[in-house]
Amino acid sequence: MLIDWPKLLAALVLLLVPVALFHGKRVVYRDVSRDWVGFWPRTFGLDLHYADLFRAVLGAWLISEALTRAPEVAGAMKYSSYAAQTAVFALALTLQTMICKEEDSAHAPFAFVSGLALGFVPPFIAGPALLLAILITFGTKVASIYFPVLAAAVSALGFPFTGKKHIFALLIVTITAGLPWLLTLLFPRHFVASLRAKPKIGEPEPPQR
Repeated sequence: MLIDWPKLLAALVLLLVPVALFHGKRVVYRDVSRDWVGFWPRTFGLDLHYADLFRAVLGAWLISEALTRAPEVAGAMKYSSYAAQTAVFALALTLQTMICKEEDSAHAPFAFVSGLALGFVPPFIAGPALLLAILITFGTKVASIYFPVLAAAVSALGFPFTGKKHIFALLIVTITAGLPWLLTLLFPRHFVASLRAKPKIGEPEPPQR
């Protein structure tokens, strides 16, 4: 495995710092299983979601550049770079999910996992996969399935069209994208998403549900 240490260190900083550390008094949580009608402006109005998306895109790209396969290595060790990339993604998603300031809760990293897919998988696969996952999630009104559906969509759209060309990138995202959902099954907690604490001036207060 070849390691570009400056890129690796930058990627680790971007990916491993839990977003919950930046959740202050202006951020509140809402269970993803509840009705979100009226809460979307406050959700999309939270700047941290966009920062999460951007850092995940950049961090995923840096990991793909920092950990690469050594051409002269044979045997099982030739796959060590892919194993390391998978481990970094798994650790990053575990930290983003399980570290939450809401008691007995896990944070749903929708923007972060979307960014990982966009930064690691070719855009012509990641884009349609994200769109499909969003449509299915909204159609079923079960927000938590976004993660396993995205993992399945990456595989379903990627493998038939790219063959073996991007097989490891597709496998890594497929394995790790559903991890936030799986963690809430293994360690039962309320699955919550973050949003702005109060509506902006002139923005109506959503109904209580």
